[in-house]
Amino acid sequence: MQEGQYESSVPVLADRCHQARVRHALEPEWEARFEPRSYGFRPGRGCADAIAALFTTLKGKSKRVWIVDADLSAAFDRIDHSRLLAALGSFPARNMIAGWLKAGVIEDGAFTSTEEGAPQGGVISPLMMNVALHGLEEAAGVRYQVSGRHAGDTRPGCPVVIRYADDLVACCHSRQQAEQVKAQLAAWLAPRGLAFNEDKTKIVHLTEGFDFLGFNVRRYRNGKLLIKPSSAAVKRLRNRLAAEMRALRGSNAAAVIAALTPIIRGWAAYYQGAVSSKIFGDLDDYMWKLTYRWAKRSHGGKPKRWVVYRYFGRFNKFRNDRWVFGNRAGADKRGSVPHLIKFAWTPIVRHQLVPGTASPDDPDLTGYWATRRQRVKPRWTATTCACSPGRPGAARSAAIRCSPLTSPNPQRSGNGGG
Repeated sequence: MQEGQYESSVPVLADRCHQARVRHALEPEWEARFEPRSYGFRPGRGCADAIAALFTTLKGKSKRVWIVDADLSAAFDRIDHSRLLAALGSFPARNMIAGWLKAGVIEDGAFTSTEEGAPQGGVISPLMMNVALHGLEEAAGVRYQVSGRHAGDTRPGCPVVIRYADDLVACCHSRQQAEQVKAQLAAWLAPRGLAFNEDKTKIVHLTEGFDFLGFNVRRYRNGKLLIKPSSAAVKRLRNRLAAEMRALRGSNAAAVIAALTPIIRGWAAYYQGAVSSKIFGDLDDYMWKLTYRWAKRSHGGKPKRWVVYRYFGRFNKFRNDRWVFGNRAGADKRGSVPHLIKFAWTPIVRHQLVPGTASPDDPDLTGYWATRRQRVKPRWTATTCACSPGRPGAARSAAIRCSPLTSPNPQRSGNGGG
């Protein structure tokens, strides 16, 4: 394979079924053991939780201002099998997992043995990655309060490590501590067949900023921590939108709307928990230029006013915006015109962080996870909000920082302990 490529090995359907069975048996045990700030490939957790944990750790006057921005080199391809199987202990399907790990890969008719690594594309591979990296926080020197009102918080003076799959960030008090954490982690990873990608691993000050999971995290001169979509992520999106519009030359407006709506909706939803309003507005301006250019190209002999009337208007009755791209030819009997959504229509909503060790398999937290999984957020009232009894309006405004009294109180994820 060429530099920068990775090997994706998709098992046959029967093996995928068996791997799913084994994963469902193994996952609950490890979910109860995994470290609090591991968010990748885990049920009920995602990128938004990793970013929210970063904000909670670094906001305000946090003294953790030196950042180890680390990336593991070809992590899936280099996991040591013996270490991984030893971690599984006496799990009944351990031998079956060993068979999958060593099954080998057939590519272009040639068989290649797999003496190390977990095949990407397997149902159980992400769980194997998390099992292999379990203990990374402790190796970095992270320690938690175990009792008292601050139970679950990181002890003062300790670093904080936030990991998503093979991407991790260590927040340290000094450059010396950051160098020490990096060295400790390198020594811990080596016996497991893993190593840092030195080209992507760096130590930076929080005022310089760093990129993580497509976000840019930086403390500005006024002392405020802002998390925004990274410049690289915005550039990739612009390139993708431009490429889509080039591919849609000669198509109709319905095809443009069908192709671009999922891209816009997905990207805006991913970044709606960050400081994204200005970037959303800039992207809407860029989309207008792309769609107007497409419309002019589709009707080269028509005047601008004709083109504008045909494709732009107040097609969203809830928005006072006459520059919405739409398909007048597809209007229904009620006069509703199919139209392209805008980035700025996605509201900015702070993500509610998953408490540290809360597991979807914990029967005591069934109500908490049922509430969290609802697509429509429940209405917060004085009976469900602990912050403002007797004040329903205030309770609703405090929803981003409260938890329902009716739900159990899982262990807090902590604010980093200073």
